Amino acid sequence: MSTFVGIDLGTTNSVVAFRNAYGRPEVVANREGQHVTPSVVYFGVDPPAVGQEAKEWARLGNEEIASFFKPHMGSPLYRLRFHNRDYNATDLSALVLKRLKEDAEAKLGDTVDRAVITVPAYFGDAQRKATIEAGEAAGLRVLRIINEPTAAALAYGLQKTGVNETVLIYDLGGGTFDVTVARIAPDEIAVLSTAGDHDLGGKNWDDRIASYLAEKFAADTGVDPLDDPLALNEVLVRSEQAKWALSERNATKITLQLGDERRGYELTRTEFESMTFPLMDRTRRLTEEALDEAKLSWKDLGGVLLVGGSTRMPMVRTYVTQMAGAPPRSGVNVDEVVALGAAIQAAMEEGAETRDATPSFRLAGEKRVHDVMSHSLGVVAVNGDGTAYLNDVVIRRNLPIPAANTKSYLHMTHGGANAKLEVYLTQGESSVPLDCSVLGKYVFSGIQPTNPEVTVDLKMSYDANGVVQVEANQRDTGQTLAMTVEPVPDDLSWLGRAPVSQVEPSGPEPSRVYLLMDNSASMTGFPLVEAQNAAREFLNRCDFTRMEVGLISFSTQIVLQAEATDNVRKVQAALFRLEPDGSTNLTDALELARERLSAHDRTRYVVILTDGYPDAPESAVEQAEAARKEGIEIVAIGMGDADRDYLRRIASTESGSIFAHAGELVQTFGHIARVITEGGRGLRTLS
Repeated sequence: MSTFVGIDLGTTNSVVAFRNAYGRPEVVANREGQHVTPSVVYFGVDPPAVGQEAKEWARLGNEEIASFFKPHMGSPLYRLRFHNRDYNATDLSALVLKRLKEDAEAKLGDTVDRAVITVPAYFGDAQRKATIEAGEAAGLRVLRIINEPTAAALAYGLQKTGVNETVLIYDLGGGTFDVTVARIAPDEIAVLSTAGDHDLGGKNWDDRIASYLAEKFAADTGVDPLDDPLALNEVLVRSEQAKWALSERNATKITLQLGDERRGYELTRTEFESMTFPLMDRTRRLTEEALDEAKLSWKDLGGVLLVGGSTRMPMVRTYVTQMAGAPPRSGVNVDEVVALGAAIQAAMEEGAETRDATPSFRLAGEKRVHDVMSHSLGVVAVNGDGTAYLNDVVIRRNLPIPAANTKSYLHMTHGGANAKLEVYLTQGESSVPLDCSVLGKYVFSGIQPTNPEVTVDLKMSYDANGVVQVEANQRDTGQTLAMTVEPVPDDLSWLGRAPVSQVEPSGPEPSRVYLLMDNSASMTGFPLVEAQNAAREFLNRCDFTRMEVGLISFSTQIVLQAEATDNVRKVQAALFRLEPDGSTNLTDALELARERLSAHDRTRYVVILTDGYPDAPESAVEQAEAARKEGIEIVAIGMGDADRDYLRRIASTESGSIFAHAGELVQTFGHIARVITEGGRGLRTLS
């Protein structure tokens, strides 16, 4: 016989569940008797070890370890090499899924060949397709992809028969964060909105402690753990242990033995919560975004559900209580609830009979699920006057899926010489294509030159899994156009320039960038938090195979927080050290940046962020002019009380001076990083 399961494929841990004979979803224990299996693979044995054994090898500092690969699902850039073979995130996830499948088969005594697999609500098309591919590679027919918060709501709804309420699911896992607003009714669960960040999770809290410890250890011994992979692994292991220790007590002792050097440090819960406050604040902003999308306020909610192992940190419950005005709902196992919901969805997908189940465990009216996608779906189009490319949204986010829409576009046939239409699909909310994810390049051929200008109807859809489908028809002939899918070009910088025919972009050159961050007293509080979030987004968008990034803070004192490096952790660690004080000495900061950018071996950039007027404004302008004469491109970003006219005087170009309104700074920095990564030419069309 064969059976089906629900699988929570997690960043740090995974869980598998099934529907038992009583109609109740139940977690399946793995071969070690545990309900949770670490999503870690060890390649030092044949076949590779998966789960707890692999995690133990990781703790010992073994380098043949793969972990935290889930956020890279669908990325063509992510590759790990073991024993002369490359593995992408899909390959690694397939190994984890195969292990879960084998353990479930051993416990259930049946062949497991079907599954519903959960994904973060914020996963895009490429990540969802990669998850399906991983399931199939593991020998599973994927019945459905379901969003993790939706699965949690489904499991919670099983306990709530005959009620009608709206809840918020706050899902903080090991590597991702999702927040979802859902209405639970007697016969259905309707997701109203969702928001999130697939690069925000418990690992970020670990990294905060790791950066703190690395800085302390380097100051005490002169040995920087960030320079040595084995030492860094030791710091990360101790950081994770410290995080969980601080969930149980108010302080913990951390001992680091790196080579011949041994040091001990005490970290209090108060210190930990202070250094990680910006992370909590990021979850607040995303939570408010989801509420705004649903057109609801906190008082409209019946409660908050905490999901994901990272919500066990006391600060999370405290923070959510402060936001919501009431404690989160209890009675939900934060580690298991997603897998339980996936098992329920699997039962419904299979049409499993529930009428004979014990009443208290029945699927409450076999609730229908109406999910949404968290990303708008669109195409790259040319604006009305033909002067720029834009992201034209076809299906807006937070619509129930499956969803479809058709838009019409004019195509010049040039008497039959132009019989193909290239369509770049996007996911994102910005009107600027470079701020969005480009999903794929679809080439439609066979266009008939019935007129100099013909209308092509482009139909796009999200299926029930949130996977994208697309087709095109020539309207006057009614003909469906043949479609081929081609690789997305590595260089998309041409999207930041005025449209021209037959663009032949050249590859981006290596670059060196210095971020100049205003650290004056006026940045105290939320301005600094927003600036740090924006800088992290900048780093997330950088291609460190081609780029080096450094950090200079300027107030009364000028501090070289990080030399330009391709080690992203060093720059991230430097961001934590910013403590606003004093005035705004931009002049000396620019002079220091010029010194650090004196080598002409790369394309060079200075990106300035300030919220006010500098101490010696004309001297700063002189330094900026000198930098520009040396070939250094300057982007000047203002917030708060920054003077827009002054920004224009500092920047290399008119459009390279940007004023970011409240809530726009993170997107602005992400845009700049993307443009620099792809060659920098789009810096002249940023505004």
